Amino acid sequence: MYRTPPPDDEQPDYTQTPTVYPRQRRRRPVASKGGGKPGGNPRPYSTWSETRAEASSRPYTTRRAGAGRGQATGGGKDGRKVTSLPPLHGSQQRQQVTVEEETVDETLDESEYEADVRAYQRDSRKIIVTQRRRSPIYEPRTALPDHRTRHRQSRSPGRGHYLSPRQGRPPLPPSRSSHRAAVLITCLFLLAILILVSIAYFAIRAQIRPGVSSTSSGLTSGPSSSSSSASLPINPHELIITPEDSDHPAPPVYATAAYLLDADTGATLYAHNPFMHLSMLSTTKLMTAILAVEQGNPDQVITITPAIDHDVSQLSGDSALFGLKKGETYTLRDLLYGLLLVSGNDAAIAIADTIGGDLPHFVAKMNQWAQQLGLYDTHFMNPHGLLETGQYSSARDLAVLGRYAFSLPLIHQISGSEQYHITKTVYHTEHYVVNGNQFLWWYPGVDGGKTGYDGQYDFVQVVSATRNHHHLIGVTVHTVNWWTDMRDLMNWGFDSFQWISPYDVDFQHPIPFDYLWNYFTADKKENTIPISNQGRYYVYTGFSISGLILSYFDHGGGLQKFGYPESMATVSSTLTINQTFEHATIQCNLTTRQCITV
Repeated sequence: MYRTPPPDDEQPDYTQTPTVYPRQRRRRPVASKGGGKPGGNPRPYSTWSETRAEASSRPYTTRRAGAGRGQATGGGKDGRKVTSLPPLHGSQQRQQVTVEEETVDETLDESEYEADVRAYQRDSRKIIVTQRRRSPIYEPRTALPDHRTRHRQSRSPGRGHYLSPRQGRPPLPPSRSSHRAAVLITCLFLLAILILVSIAYFAIRAQIRPGVSSTSSGLTSGPSSSSSSASLPINPHELIITPEDSDHPAPPVYATAAYLLDADTGATLYAHNPFMHLSMLSTTKLMTAILAVEQGNPDQVITITPAIDHDVSQLSGDSALFGLKKGETYTLRDLLYGLLLVSGNDAAIAIADTIGGDLPHFVAKMNQWAQQLGLYDTHFMNPHGLLETGQYSSARDLAVLGRYAFSLPLIHQISGSEQYHITKTVYHTEHYVVNGNQFLWWYPGVDGGKTGYDGQYDFVQVVSATRNHHHLIGVTVHTVNWWTDMRDLMNWGFDSFQWISPYDVDFQHPIPFDYLWNYFTADKKENTIPISNQGRYYVYTGFSISGLILSYFDHGGGLQKFGYPESMATVSSTLTINQTFEHATIQCNLTTRQCITV
């Protein structure tokens, strides 16, 4: 429909977003004979002005895009094709130009179109002939998309606008998406590096033995969570036993429960009834000492108050005592010597009342620390270990408790001392204490420990020993022969079976309280411990005999003829079994069940 042009004094609106027209073809004039008539000369383009009435009354024809010569749908005066231009703004009238031409396919250069527009703006009296033709299909003008849309469309022609960059056009600027992709890749790369570094850090840390932090005074703020949890399996009642690399068998024990722990690695070397709940007796004092060192000051002064004296008076008459009296003052260090060397129950009460405020609060702290250390089969009812319902532990828990206690320098030093002298002052009487851990006095390498004894439940011991930078923690609970059990465990753990006996050592220098054990006269080389299959374990060499070889050994003269076993029995490919002794080798045929001396 015809639109009224704007008045002359109204400026055209050039602020509209430029329109990008679809890809067009332009037509090049082709010379015709006779200037439009047969035989005529070529005629150039010509322009002239017509009034609006004349332009509207003149008939004209339009040709479809790509139509050949003579295919017009309508005609002018002399068969010439008439093409109309788009309306012009301002005071210009709509013009029409009649040109005889022939359609030539060629891609329109956008720069040429822009040059034509500029020329038109310089001279508005002229009519600009744009060398292109309209599409017969009406296409509304659309606004230019933003640069991100143009980038996507230039990469995917055929979707939306038909902008096809020609050779020689300036390259498009990089898109934001590529920049964001680069940033994302960089972030992912840094995150991967961070994860790898974290994995490497924790892998290296897991290989290092978890230590226990302590200050110069032996005080720490609490048990190391890494040292207590790193060595514990997910199920605390599942053990991975790593036997010592030895050609000797694991020794049998008299004890109800026994345990051997590698203090350097936390590995379990030996376990016999490791989770059985048994009374721990005076080995309870290891936890009392831990709380004293962790939460107290070794040099702090403790006065035996009436409240402490009253609690001490509640002990049984046969209790082991350090010898505290009401009104006396001691340092915490002195009380620790009385606690660990002579196993003084009165020293345990004095420490508990001072550190915990009273006995119930201190016992609650003991149980709290037991959980933090992973002692899941331990419960305390008092700080000294006297028999009481609800107080128990296990061989495995005592080994873990001993490992932590002896990692504290002050406890390790005190428990490894043979004796300690407290001089008399105006504040207290003189004390001369001797370490009651008899294993310390005769077995090589022992550097600490704590024992417990009761006539009804026999002997309990937690022992620390070190040889050739190899640190072991041994535990026997309720044994009737503590020196044999602990010696066999330590010999096997250190893989050293050189004979050593408290009976022999007691002749060289007296062992304290040797009279309690009849001076160890029962400890002899020929002693054996019964094992399964009706066999025997010889404590002297650490080997056992059983089956056909044991029967032949007994009937053939025993120790007097064959001597002590020096190896375990081995089975050959010929179905014969052999075992070496000090003086001979016994060989038995498993098929005929006959044995001979080789």
